[in-house]
Amino acid sequence: MKLFILNDNVNSFEHVIRCIQRYLNYPYMQGESIAMIIHNSGECLVKESDDEVLVNGIYKALVKEGLNLRIEG
Repeated sequence: MKLFILNDNVNSFEHVIRCIQRYLNYPYMQGESIAMIIHNSGECLVKESDDEVLVNGIYKALVKEGLNLRIEG
């Protein structure tokens, strides 16, 4: 399964970065880079795993935070 964060005009860069740090356990600089990719490209693949429970858990947590997401697979 692949989890993408999609661009929106609602969430701030800092909120997206904090969510990436909290739920994906990425360091601040990686979160900042991901936020820029999302902003410039419209989306970014942030998690790929065979563990459906893991991906769905992260998806649900990020949705609660107000992020726009997509799951493939």
